[in-house]
Amino acid sequence: MDAYVYLAVAPGSMSQVLNGLASKSQVRRAIAVVGEWDVLMHAEGPDLATIATQVLSEIHLEPGVLRTKTAPVVPPDRVGIGGWGGPQAPSIVGDACYVHIKAQAGAASGIAERLDEMDDVAGVAVLGGNFDLMVCVAQPWEIASGVILDEIQPLPGVVSTETLVSIYYEEPDEDRDQFSAWT
Repeated sequence: MDAYVYLAVAPGSMSQVLNGLASKSQVRRAIAVVGEWDVLMHAEGPDLATIATQVLSEIHLEPGVLRTKTAPVVPPDRVGIGGWGGPQAPSIVGDACYVHIKAQAGAASGIAERLDEMDDVAGVAVLGGNFDLMVCVAQPWEIASGVILDEIQPLPGVVSTETLVSIYYEEPDEDRDQFSAWT
């Protein structure tokens, strides 16, 4: 079972949160993102109850985590897209765009199949929660924005999209002695 967990992080604690998440057993990957959330995390476990328990008992207690939202991945066979060669759930990678799609009722499986055929799409998942699908366009924003506008949004059944852009994040070095050059 897979789920994507979205985290809001306190200012100045991004590195601490990412390092803390890296040590959790059911966290496949977590990365800083630009958008409504600060971190996108891919979790896995034998079932949703196990993932939810980890989020509630461990992730919520991680210093710097302000709030979370969990979106479970719907098994592909539940929406009629399972089988060998079907869509793969998006991997969490840096310098990529994670497009969240609201679909018309009953349109999610058809959209997932069309997305899976696109060269620029690196993964597709049907989600439970506020959005029906999540798609990874493994390109920087400057390229992915064209794919989103020209190829994804016009698909029949797509109602709206919202995108998180993953970034490689390093805590900036603090300038502790700003006047040393003047002495």
